[in-house]
Amino acid sequence: MKAPRDLRRLTVFAFAVVVMGVAGLAFTYKMAEFTMTMVHDEIAGFGVVAVATYLIGMLPIVFVTLWAVFSGKFSDVEAPKLRLFELDREIERGGELATERSRG
Repeated sequence: MKAPRDLRRLTVFAFAVVVMGVAGLAFTYKMAEFTMTMVHDEIAGFGVVAVATYLIGMLPIVFVTLWAVFSGKFSDVEAPKLRLFELDREIERGGELATERSRG
């Protein structure tokens, strides 16, 4: 039973590596294109604002994603959904959460 789970993890990891590789190549190409535009264009520095804005917006997303992956935030992505269903059933039964909600 463990083998299919390991195979799934390996498949997801391989897919993520391929997607990140393609995205990295596209990013590198676009940055090289902007750099060439800045160096060889008649209007020097026209692309600097575009590149700076892109980097300022992209770098925090990359760092937060890496932090989440390495800190284990993606280890059980189904747990919040299951907890939500559990809380919903408790409220529907009129349990403790329902009585606290009516008091507040």
